[in-house]
Amino acid sequence: MLLPRYDVFLSYSRADTQRIQPLVDELRRLGYKVFFDVQSIDPGEEWKKRLDRAIRGSRTLILCWSQNAHGSDYITFEYSRAQALKKPVFPWLLDKTPLPAMLEIQGISVADGAQVAGLLRRSLSLTLTRRRVIQAVVAVLVAVALAIPIWHKLNPPPPPPWQFQGEVTDLKTRLPIPGVEVVLRLSDGKTYTATTDDQGTYTLQNLPPPPPLHVHLEFSKAGYIGDSPIVPSTETGFDPKLEKEEP
Repeated sequence: MLLPRYDVFLSYSRADTQRIQPLVDELRRLGYKVFFDVQSIDPGEEWKKRLDRAIRGSRTLILCWSQNAHGSDYITFEYSRAQALKKPVFPWLLDKTPLPAMLEIQGISVADGAQVAGLLRRSLSLTLTRRRVIQAVVAVLVAVALAIPIWHKLNPPPPPPWQFQGEVTDLKTRLPIPGVEVVLRLSDGKTYTATTDDQGTYTLQNLPPPPPLHVHLEFSKAGYIGDSPIVPSTETGFDPKLEKEEP
């Protein structure tokens, strides 16, 4: 399918050129791309093929209808081809010549071409240039939307830090022990420390990912016998019990 090159294909009789020139000028001033065969067809080109390509490449057709246009094989070909291609056809009535029966469309009878352009502006909608800008913006947004998940898949975010927590209690009384120094040692030798609160609980936060399978813990407090277990890093609420040293 031929992509649109023009907003408007102007179908008219050469005898009406001066009448329709203000329409062409105003449409172009408004930003519409107009196929106007006096200026748009090069010498030596095959008219019918060129006109067919131009109609296919236009979004709409404005039919400048008059006694001069009536009976023209070329004009009949132009509006018939536009209708066959489902292109909107907008008749401008230059005189009282009745429209062809096949055109069941209300024509515009305003005499001034520039005013006609203003009346057609709503029907013509956005110019081809603006449509292409919008399409380009939408294409970029779609490309970005598709690229983001791919980028995240190829560049996954780093794993979040992890934490380890538990409670320290007395072996005999089962009461929590505050002020116990807790040292967590990883396999690379790095250590992280925390101290139990009044409830005997401790939390080691912001440990570097990924969590290892096991961690080495050391518990110490003056007057108590320390404990140094190796436990799974996924252990939650690990409960070592310290025993008071004998006097």
